[in-house]
Amino acid sequence: MKKWGMAAAVFAAGSLVLTGCGGSSADTTSGLAPEPSETAPPANGGTYATVVELKDAFVEAGGECPAFDQDNAVTLAAESADCSDSAVLSTFLSSSTIDQLIQDNKEVFADIDFEMNPWLVGENWVINAPGAAELREKLGGTVVSW
Repeated sequence: MKKWGMAAAVFAAGSLVLTGCGGSSADTTSGLAPEPSETAPPANGGTYATVVELKDAFVEAGGECPAFDQDNAVTLAAESADCSDSAVLSTFLSSSTIDQLIQDNKEVFADIDFEMNPWLVGENWVINAPGAAELREKLGGTVVSW
């Protein structure tokens, strides 16, 4: 019985020591709020359900869209819109459709010896705009140029 009593006393004393060593959150904080951490975008750029969602992400990432006009004029795109004379945003139903669009454009522009701005390509979207490559850090995706 004395062994159990002694063990209980040692355990209780150890618990008090450990409790005394642990600081409360008030003791350990510096009074500064934690800095928000930015989450990296998906490497493949993720997906957008609509071209309006893509436009919102484009603008939030630093792109300019002063004259949004959803005209759905891009061949093979589910939805497309112009943001200006030089910026076009498009969403697609599949990545294979994007691959086909890229191949078609490479062939057309190679035939007329025209140099395109690099495109930023996500899982189901394309941004064709000056400076699109610089938005990769915030939007993810792949820069495609030819």
